[in-house]
Amino acid sequence: MTTQITATAHTTAEARGTFLGALHFLEDAAAVIGGLMLVAAMLLTSADATLRYFFNAPLTFNSYLTENYLVVGMITMSLAYGFRTGGYIRIVFLATYLPVRGAHLLFRAGLVVSAAYIAALAWFAGQHFWAAFLHDEVTMGVIDWPVSWSWVWIPIGLGLLAIRMLVMSFDEPEKLHYAEWPPTDSRAWEGEA
Repeated sequence: MTTQITATAHTTAEARGTFLGALHFLEDAAAVIGGLMLVAAMLLTSADATLRYFFNAPLTFNSYLTENYLVVGMITMSLAYGFRTGGYIRIVFLATYLPVRGAHLLFRAGLVVSAAYIAALAWFAGQHFWAAFLHDEVTMGVIDWPVSWSWVWIPIGLGLLAIRMLVMSFDEPEKLHYAEWPPTDSRAWEGEA
């Protein structure tokens, strides 16, 4: 019986490790895509400025492409990676007045509620992408831009962020957040520092 429980626990831990490894890989890949979009936006904007001021021949597609495709992807694709690595604003004012267990419960509840909200945003953005894709919606201009491809990055990036937040909410207390908390200085814990 004990051997069976140990084997089940080992299999569960192995599956969790595989899942977290896959999530980590997807977050890293999404961040690389976001970074490449940033580089593309910078190169296009620099080329546009150079061509505009030195040759009076601007890139007519640059503004629309950068604003509606590259910046959207750059921001949303990097969200999960940024959250995993601690690149977010932490508001721990209330938590400093709670016992450590209460603060951990507060952090977990906040992560679950936030993950649900972000998942809903991802779902609705995904629905908008799919509807625009099915109806072949375009924004007419110098180039007919497909609307769906400006939306595709939002459900991907927000979906990864929602999964990351949910995973963190069930993780060990030390991984709940990346600030130095609880404060190592006991005076800060008591509100004196």
